Amino acid sequence: MNEGESELTLAQLARNGASSQPMVSDLRMSAAGAGDLVAKLAPIARFADMFVRPAEQGLERVLVFADDQSGGYLRLICPLDESFPVPLSQVLPAAYQEECELYELWGVEPGGGKPVNRVILPPSAETAEPLRLPGGDRLSSEVRAPHVVQGEAIEFPWGPIRGAGQESLYLGLVTTGEELLDAYLAMFHKHRGLEHRMVGQTLARALFLAERCEGLGAVGNALAFARAAEAALGIAVEPAAEVTRCLALELERIYHHIGSLAALGAATGLSVGQAEAEILLEDCLRLNARVFGHRYIFNLLEVGGVRRGADLAALDSALDRLEARFESLVADLLATNSYVDRLEGAGTIAADDAHRLGLVGPVARAAGVATDLRRTHQVSSTSYVGFQPAREQAGDCLARTLVGAAEVRESLRLVRHWVRSGTPLQDDWAAPGPGQDHVRGPAEGLGWAETCRGEALVHLEVAGGRVSFARLRPAATRNWRAFDDALRARNVFTDVPIVEASFWLTVAGFAR
Repeated sequence: MNEGESELTLAQLARNGASSQPMVSDLRMSAAGAGDLVAKLAPIARFADMFVRPAEQGLERVLVFADDQSGGYLRLICPLDESFPVPLSQVLPAAYQEECELYELWGVEPGGGKPVNRVILPPSAETAEPLRLPGGDRLSSEVRAPHVVQGEAIEFPWGPIRGAGQESLYLGLVTTGEELLDAYLAMFHKHRGLEHRMVGQTLARALFLAERCEGLGAVGNALAFARAAEAALGIAVEPAAEVTRCLALELERIYHHIGSLAALGAATGLSVGQAEAEILLEDCLRLNARVFGHRYIFNLLEVGGVRRGADLAALDSALDRLEARFESLVADLLATNSYVDRLEGAGTIAADDAHRLGLVGPVARAAGVATDLRRTHQVSSTSYVGFQPAREQAGDCLARTLVGAAEVRESLRLVRHWVRSGTPLQDDWAAPGPGQDHVRGPAEGLGWAETCRGEALVHLEVAGGRVSFARLRPAATRNWRAFDDALRARNVFTDVPIVEASFWLTVAGFAR
């Protein structure tokens, strides 16, 4: 497809799409038409999500694409009972994980005889009924991708219990000795069915569940949920409350990246660096508690605004010392040759693979993909003035560490700007959220946020003030897609915890 055809296609979609929400266009078509359009979209738009939802005429499949050039989202909607001409992941590899999920939730096979991986169901439920279709046709083990270890290789089992404080994750490391040949991941241990549990709940209760989708990302996921609800109900957020939300989001980003540095210190055997990072992390969490009342900034956001303001004096007094200590830590780490040598060249993700797999956040930016919703999909025009995303090119553990350090610096700059430049902020207890005036008939909204791990999406449908359908897509869901690829990139056993710490994802965000 040449450049002119790409521009024409996007213009046609903008004209033909329909939606009641700014920056979001919906396009309804047959599965055959959607399959043809997906092939045209693959080079020019980023695949963001795919899910199935109930509709008046049965079930619908929804594909979400992001435009990272001019901002906005496109949702392709087609009947579920129509099959794509070829498996979607054949032309859009980023969608393979969603194809596997749709099979376990709804019993929908990719087609073309393509096998699926296990993502939600444990082995004991491999031939059970689909999770969202009780009474439906039972799943077949013959559809599963084979789990084969051949020749002289062995599978070294690690997990699901891997250590104190670590999430449940099974890693099957395939090797003939020291070099990693392949890796099998199993994350079903933490599946909680949060989306299904939200149905019938009030918005406040559903927000509570979204916030706890992954505890080390509460602000970002809650923000995406709140924005989806506000889009559905037509609620405008006051500027001071919106900037306060962004302030909390950046504080979450700061402690996230410092936590990654602590984990990298542990993985590389650098005890002093680990201890220094953990002390700084603890001080960040205590600062969160002073500023917003909770170490992990729980219970701050609500639909329509924030539940409380920030203690700006406490935050302002801590910024300069926090920045100085962080810069000293990073300088010491990067001056330690044994530390840098372990990171450089390990867990490499190429730029082409980052595009192909639809990666987001620091993992994508470390591979040269400059996707950041704070630049391209801003909800408020005043929040991120002058923002430029960090980016590296190498795609390895060192590149992800450098991107994380640059993001902490930028977050500190933004926080300092908001606190000291007179930007309107909620600095006392906020007014209650939306009342019954905002409760109306069936409506839907798409919400997004650039969380500490990347783009989080929430599709929400509301009727009578309660959730009728919810789809959560945290950033971890997209980026785990590349983790096993990163492990295969000329790594050895002792590289595994280093690669995991540099990705710094959560299992909970995937197995929601």
